[in-house]
Amino acid sequence: MSRIFLIKLTIVVDRATYEPHLPAHLAYLQELKQRGVLVLSGPFRDRTGGVVLVVADSSEAAEAIARNDPLVRHRVDSYELREWQITDGLDELTEKLVHLGIS
Repeated sequence: MSRIFLIKLTIVVDRATYEPHLPAHLAYLQELKQRGVLVLSGPFRDRTGGVVLVVADSSEAAEAIARNDPLVRHRVDSYELREWQITDGLDELTEKLVHLGIS
């Protein structure tokens, strides 16, 4: 059964160093979306990083997703990976996740 993982990205360089890598990161997110791996993503309003929620069968698979993000590969972001258990939320969203076999 698939599980949900939260990838917290934190920018670790100045904006001038970070910005050139953003298009590759956004393309990577689109690839994850097309593969059915991406659940949600977005930056923090203060632009210090962001969150990517992904579906994976194991923590190793989720770790590989995080490590392959261009922001992480180019060492402009660090990341923290946490498995997330959904216990409540919008009925439509939780029903969809259960239907997809995600816990």
